[in-house]
Amino acid sequence: MLPKSAVTASFAVFVLGLLTVARPARSQDDKLKPEQLIAKHLESIAPAATLKELKTIATAGDAHVEYRVGGQTNFDGVGNLLSDGISSRLALKFSAKDYPGEGIVSDGSKILVTQISTGKRSNLGQFLFDNDFLLKEGLLYGSLTSAWALLHVSAKQPKLDVTGIKNINGRQLYEMKYIPKKGGSGIVTYLYFDPQTFHHVRSQFSSEGVSPEFLNINTNGTKERVVFTEDFDDFSDVDGLTLPHSYKIDFVIDARNKEFAGSWTYTVKQAVRNQTLDRQLFSVN
Repeated sequence: MLPKSAVTASFAVFVLGLLTVARPARSQDDKLKPEQLIAKHLESIAPAATLKELKTIATAGDAHVEYRVGGQTNFDGVGNLLSDGISSRLALKFSAKDYPGEGIVSDGSKILVTQISTGKRSNLGQFLFDNDFLLKEGLLYGSLTSAWALLHVSAKQPKLDVTGIKNINGRQLYEMKYIPKKGGSGIVTYLYFDPQTFHHVRSQFSSEGVSPEFLNINTNGTKERVVFTEDFDDFSDVDGLTLPHSYKIDFVIDARNKEFAGSWTYTVKQAVRNQTLDRQLFSVN
């Protein structure tokens, strides 16, 4: 077994790897304006007429969770991801007493994050509860839901900046910084797009100096980092929409008294659009 100092050093390198992005010089071809990039992205999902009539998206599939640091969790399960307008609901279920899964609901203005035991949420659940703007803004789940922020830019009115093509884990991707009009203090958001297809393939939400209320630490000038990333792949047709069928979350906490690294994967097996959904599914009361 490695000494704690070695483990901590290795973990720090891992986190820095998540945050580090190579910044090659811009070419003339990567100077898209935000509205141009978003237009191309929306075209990659479906024609404008199809998107205009989009009401709901419902998916079901397989789920997996693995904790690499801070726990021994490694389970297979099932999940579903539902959306109706700007409302969304993700349910991941596992047959484990200590970790039954996640239930994350947003009606667009309020959220509900279930507890894994009385008075306790998972690390992932607590992060989303504390940073509820991610759900209210529609930044989670990408184009897998009708609540996707880029489908509602005119209503959300975020500040956007296309920072060019970046090397992300050996892959050339367009990078766009997203700053919500309201909320999001302390969280830096980048969205990434394939330059050939303009599919949204990655989101990264990161923070330094996270509040001690979340991490239960004593502030002493030590830098803490939280990195939450989503990756999307396996794009295929769903009733006229081109949607990802592979969705992965990586979540890392690197703090003085708390280290955690875990991943969740959701593989879509069934998907339909514009099916009438019970609005009670999105109740947060």
